[in-house]
Amino acid sequence: MENVFPGLQKILESTRQGIHDFMGIITPVIENSKDDHERLYWHHIYEEEEHRLDRINILLPKIEAALKEPLDPNQGEFIRLLQDISLEKFGLHNFLEHLDLSLFSFKDTEHEEAIQGMRNMTDADYQEIKQMVQDLNDDYEGINLSAGTPTDEKEHVTGNLKIDKYQRNSNQKELESSARVPKRGLTVGSLKNI
Repeated sequence: MENVFPGLQKILESTRQGIHDFMGIITPVIENSKDDHERLYWHHIYEEEEHRLDRINILLPKIEAALKEPLDPNQGEFIRLLQDISLEKFGLHNFLEHLDLSLFSFKDTEHEEAIQGMRNMTDADYQEIKQMVQDLNDDYEGINLSAGTPTDEKEHVTGNLKIDKYQRNSNQKELESSARVPKRGLTVGSLKNI
């Protein structure tokens, strides 16, 4: 698990900065909204990202501490850390969706390029953290990390509730891995085939 932490720390630090930048862009939109719908829409996104910042600010010191002194996989603190990592994977998925939503509103504005850059970085980070969670899943059988599985990746959710854009990498990896014999391990939604 310790080999995952340096990459995870980097992702969380860059995500924290990205959230701050994004919140800075949408704050004036909330303050100058034309109606209650626009205000509520952006306020909701802002509030979700603010809560996420709180979680990241709690998680980063735990990861830094685990880098210095590894945790015992048989202890509750270790399991809670894995669950927090899984939740952050879900948070990255939501941040990606928030950035995509904002690109509709900020198209052809001075913020489009910055948001597109955040979106590209977040997408890459999301793909990386998905692999990290899969690696953890493979290493620590018996620990359920399904809380971090977005709707778009859940097997039991019908296709009409999923967004193709967020399934593309999962589908591609499923096709690539279909030729291999799947490794049996803990099932974490559709991540078992990624």
